[in-house]
Amino acid sequence: MIRVETIVIGGGPAGSAVACGLAGHGHDVMLIERTATSQHKVCGEFLSVETQLLLRRLGVDPLALGAVPVDEVALYSSRRSVTSALPFRGLSLSRYRLDAALLRHAHFSGARLHRDVTVKTARPDGSGWLVVCDNGHTVSCRNLVLATGKLGLRGIDDTRDGSQVGLKMHLRPAPDIRRALEGRVELYFLEASYIGLELVEDGIANLCMVLPGETMSQLGSGWPALRNHVAAALPALAERLADAEPLWDKPKAVVCPSGGHLHRERNAAAYRVGDRLAHIPPFTGDGVAIALGSAALAVAHIREGLSPDVYLAAARKLTAGPIRLASIVSCLAGHRISRNLMFAAATRGPGLIGSIVRRTRLTRALDGLDPAVLPTPPLVSP
Repeated sequence: MIRVETIVIGGGPAGSAVACGLAGHGHDVMLIERTATSQHKVCGEFLSVETQLLLRRLGVDPLALGAVPVDEVALYSSRRSVTSALPFRGLSLSRYRLDAALLRHAHFSGARLHRDVTVKTARPDGSGWLVVCDNGHTVSCRNLVLATGKLGLRGIDDTRDGSQVGLKMHLRPAPDIRRALEGRVELYFLEASYIGLELVEDGIANLCMVLPGETMSQLGSGWPALRNHVAAALPALAERLADAEPLWDKPKAVVCPSGGHLHRERNAAAYRVGDRLAHIPPFTGDGVAIALGSAALAVAHIREGLSPDVYLAAARKLTAGPIRLASIVSCLAGHRISRNLMFAAATRGPGLIGSIVRRTRLTRALDGLDPAVLPTPPLVSP
């Protein structure tokens, strides 16, 4: 039997940030990650200003990792488009590179990092938890942090809608298209679907989308059918994808909720962070901010000995407003008539897009947290 103060299950941004924050303050924390090496994850790969500041508090500099700037957003439907400056300078960086840096930093901060290990079950045990792993080890802990992203965990209930499929494909666009994409993120809206396109490091374009599950069951998992489907409905996107070289055989995929989701649990026994806590419609570009903000909040509550129930109430307060507004916008954008009205309003009122962008930010992740919550060691090199 292995004993540890805190177990964090999942090595994405949320889990790594919790491990960094606790280990950096001298807590005994074990981080369990099921993959042996870095993996590409389904994600828009946009870093808002809040995300950037939270990363720097952890000691990770996204610019040093190759992140590229994003200053404007362009919205497209099948017939309309509107462009607006972002109210802040965003960055774009692949999850492959970001996750690897955060895991290195968790290890550097003193966390016990166990890779290529899958948690089979987790069950309450007195005032703590017993975690059974596929390597034959059973670990006892006082605090359990769930950071498994959109993946569930046996022994812990979690009910959410899974009617949508999130997909991601990395492409190498033609040189003229790459130049046209510099400094901007493009969002394309269809019936019950939306698609994001932006450059990440090394001139690679990230195409990320959310489609209904029934649409994906008809298209299958191959790239050609998916490309033809979105290109046929969106002429502007078809132009972007022309002559683009796919870097993978097929897109990465994950089941996700339609609209937003905020976990609600009574008598919570575990600290949920990132997607285990909340899911915001990806077009907002604030998913990584929720991951890091909820992680910082969990670190503060664990350090102060506050229960998961107290943490969950604070986490809901942190995330509920942005998720509610983003879900409303997602619903409106998914229907042709309301989508056309939104585009018309955005064309007549240039400040509308910036206002929505600001109101779907996790600004309280910065305003409501003590800067001492997270350590500030030297910045991690690429």
